[in-house]
Amino acid sequence: MAESAAPTPHRAVFVSAFLVCVVATLAVGLSVWQSRTDAIAQAVRADRNTAVFLTGQIEHAIQEVDNVVRDYRDLAEIFGVTSGEGFDGQFSAGALQDWMAAKIKVMPHTVCMAIADASGRVVSASRVRPAGLPGIADNDFFEALRTAGRDDLQVSLPTRMRSTGESVVVLARRITGPDGVFRGVVTVSVATAFFDRLYLTAGFLKEQSFTLSRRDGTVLLRYPADDRSAGTRVPAGWPWHDQVAAGGGSFRSPGLFDGVTRWVSVAPLPTLPLVIAVTSPEAGVLAAWRARSTYAAIGALTLLGFLLVLLVVLARELRQLAASRRVAAARAASLVRTNARLADTNAQFAATLRAMSQGLCMFDAAGRLRVCNDAFRRIWRLPAELGPGWTRDAVLAERSSRAKRLVWTADPVDGTSASGAERAPTALFELADGRVIAVTEGPTADGGWLETHDDVTDRHRHEQRIAFLARYDSLTGLPNRATFLGRLETAALALRTEGTAFAVLMIDLDRFKEINDSVGHTVGDVVLRQTALRLAQAARGDDTLARLGGDEFAVIRAVRASGRSEETADASARSAREEAEELAQRIGALLAIPHRIDGATHVVVASIGIAVAPQDGIDPTDLLKKADLALYRAKAVAPGRFVHYDPGMSEEVEARRRLEVEIRRSLEDGDFLLHYQPVVDVRTGRVVGVEALVRWQHPERGLLSPQAFIPLAEQSGLIGPLGDVVLRAACAEAAGWPGDLKVAVNVSAAQFGNPGLFDDIAGALAAAGLPPQRLEIEITETVLLENEERNVAVLRALASLGVGVALDDFGTGYASLAYLATFPFSKLKIDRRFTGDILAKRECAAIVCSAAALGLSLGLTVVAEGVETAAQLEVLRLTGVTQAQGFLFGAPMPAEAIAGRIGSEVFAGGRAMAAAEA
Repeated sequence: MAESAAPTPHRAVFVSAFLVCVVATLAVGLSVWQSRTDAIAQAVRADRNTAVFLTGQIEHAIQEVDNVVRDYRDLAEIFGVTSGEGFDGQFSAGALQDWMAAKIKVMPHTVCMAIADASGRVVSASRVRPAGLPGIADNDFFEALRTAGRDDLQVSLPTRMRSTGESVVVLARRITGPDGVFRGVVTVSVATAFFDRLYLTAGFLKEQSFTLSRRDGTVLLRYPADDRSAGTRVPAGWPWHDQVAAGGGSFRSPGLFDGVTRWVSVAPLPTLPLVIAVTSPEAGVLAAWRARSTYAAIGALTLLGFLLVLLVVLARELRQLAASRRVAAARAASLVRTNARLADTNAQFAATLRAMSQGLCMFDAAGRLRVCNDAFRRIWRLPAELGPGWTRDAVLAERSSRAKRLVWTADPVDGTSASGAERAPTALFELADGRVIAVTEGPTADGGWLETHDDVTDRHRHEQRIAFLARYDSLTGLPNRATFLGRLETAALALRTEGTAFAVLMIDLDRFKEINDSVGHTVGDVVLRQTALRLAQAARGDDTLARLGGDEFAVIRAVRASGRSEETADASARSAREEAEELAQRIGALLAIPHRIDGATHVVVASIGIAVAPQDGIDPTDLLKKADLALYRAKAVAPGRFVHYDPGMSEEVEARRRLEVEIRRSLEDGDFLLHYQPVVDVRTGRVVGVEALVRWQHPERGLLSPQAFIPLAEQSGLIGPLGDVVLRAACAEAAGWPGDLKVAVNVSAAQFGNPGLFDDIAGALAAAGLPPQRLEIEITETVLLENEERNVAVLRALASLGVGVALDDFGTGYASLAYLATFPFSKLKIDRRFTGDILAKRECAAIVCSAAALGLSLGLTVVAEGVETAAQLEVLRLTGVTQAQGFLFGAPMPAEAIAGRIGSEVFAGGRAMAAAEA
């Protein structure tokens, strides 16, 4: 660890070289940056010198002009001018004009000199007679001088003389009389060509510029010529103003006129209100610097590149040297460690042999035992003297004497070294004491032989158990579905190859679910095990019995033919059918025997479906399906029956499948509609409610009654969406009827399997805006027999919401009275089978009377269904029935038809009955 932490020489060299590169790069960078600073300073210095030069030239020229202007300004005081007439008389003299012309001639940069009175009228000029000159009152400098309290020199923007068109800059001063009153101005026009000559004389570079401005920042002239800049003003806050205030200086400008970044040198004229600015574009200032910097960068990068290559080569050499040293040191240390490890390995090997749970023995190339451990002798119960030096044959003889049998052996091993990947056992021995020993053996690299021995008794038994469970049912010990299907494939193969007919029997235990649910799975398991024993008692030894799952069992009965002719095949098939019937009868009789479990008696019966090969087919899967169809038919006929498969069953299943598809499609297309049958008050004959009855407007078969599709809808799970359609349609229609009229909707037991039934009913009421008190849910006793606790909870929730709950088909079930005592029904409906025979059978009349009396005593509305004659109605009224429903009052009809009957008297006898009561 100490060696690895110490810095290596090549690392120090690399770090040093890296630092040198960094320092050199920083030095080059600083040098380049300083060069840039120097280039800017040099350019600024040159611009400043140029500005100073121009300042001197312009100040000298303009000062000379200003002196003349001052002289003429002073004449007003000399002449003592105190009025306009005196001004005209003194300053319009011809001698004065000639003298002005003479002054102009000695100043070649001037163009004209003029004097104007207080109104701006020119009274004297050096070039032409005043009468030919326009007034100057509209010039900015005139107004400034007229209103100013001082006679500061005013410099105008460039303008063109109206007489000659020449571009000039006007210098003007105020003329004040002895009385202090403004009397006029004296002006001298300086040609802008004078400044052009100065620009050219100064030798400006191509991209340099020269600007003449007033001290307030107003630009007068800019060279190279730029008419657009004249009159513009340097923005407030611009560094230009600070430099002017400081008496001159330089600053970096982003470009006031052309957007080009420039360095600006400012020089104000000391005695005049003017400022000179000389500018140089930054790109031009730094052009030479950029070229030099590029060459310097290329050179520095090239040098760094060479240095890096040198470093890589040097580092590689140093690494190789360090690696060689490490290898030498590692070899020396390895020798020391190897000797120590050899001693440790020998000790560990001996300890491992002693601690191993597996037995191990190793033979050399001569077949002599070199190594074995105590576990090897303990597993095989070998003598203690067995040890190194024994021959392999002697060891095998000792082992063989203790083995009961060879369970299995693998193929002979190949020449792969035993030190390679882990091997699977090559042999499995069962000893006399019942233990199972796995032996794994193989050759070693030196020509010897290595064996390991492991006591795998528990694992072997566990694997046997897993293999059993994979093929057999753990509860009954019978073959499971997978094994049964395999044997069914074998039977089908025997049929094709040997002509052996066979029958498949599918067995289902009726009433088993009631036992399992009522007394528990423990008793149910006992019934299943006893059923398996009774099936074995009924079957032959070559029959295949299986438990397919739940309470479903199956049997394969084969009948071997005596030949391969058609006659013998037919005989075999007939025999298979007959034997299957005999076996089914025997199974039915044995399984019908009551089961005595824990002192209680439990009875189940078996429904059996039979399919025979080859009459019903030879495909195993198809035969199983056909036997299942026959079982389904047997359960539908009556519990405890057996039924042979016939092709009509498949056709029936296909028809049911098609019908299911049509129901689904009609639900999507809205082909289901409602008819309503009136419910009347037996006293008044008036309609007090309706029952909604669903009809199917089949696209091909016309209008279908519920009996044609409701059973299949319940079996296929479509009753849920169908019931929702009926419920929502009935609520929506009833919402438009009078508020005292109730609508009744049948809800089947299958619909109660939907956990969201309460939410569906509440949602339908809310969507239609129908008060819950106007809806009645009609149920049968089946709803209360299945999932009693959950279904009763749903019914109580509906009742608390205000929905009425009517018990339909009263008197046809098993537990009506018990539920009438525990659940608050709002209505009791007497089944039509009692109403229809009330006049013919005394028993029916007694049942109706009892039901009516019971309902009235419980405070329920009692409704008689199926009333078809006035005589029936009269008897029902005498029994105490309060409402009636049937063809006497009208068959189920569409909503449009029932709307006209609502609130009306639909049975004329009602008035008579009401009158009789009164």
